[in-house]
Amino acid sequence: MQFVITIEDLNRRLTVERDEILLAALLARGVRFAYSCQSGNCGACKCHLVAGQVRELAFSDEALSRSEREQGLILACRSCVQSDLVVKLAI
Repeated sequence: MQFVITIEDLNRRLTVERDEILLAALLARGVRFAYSCQSGNCGACKCHLVAGQVRELAFSDEALSRSEREQGLILACRSCVQSDLVVKLAI
């Protein structure tokens, strides 16, 4: 099953597969995106989930706090696409 990711900052739309890791999907399609560890420990890949659903994989509380999660932030490296998404890269 395929979904569409809309990137607000770039006015871009990408087609991705269900359960694809958001960061991997963005990088594979040529989107420039900040990242470092790719394992949920550093927080470099934080972005704002404006709409849609992701399944989050395990990550460090130091990388993404409860308060940040409540504000709609996610870690792109630990987020599996579950629906059409709207994301904002600049936080």
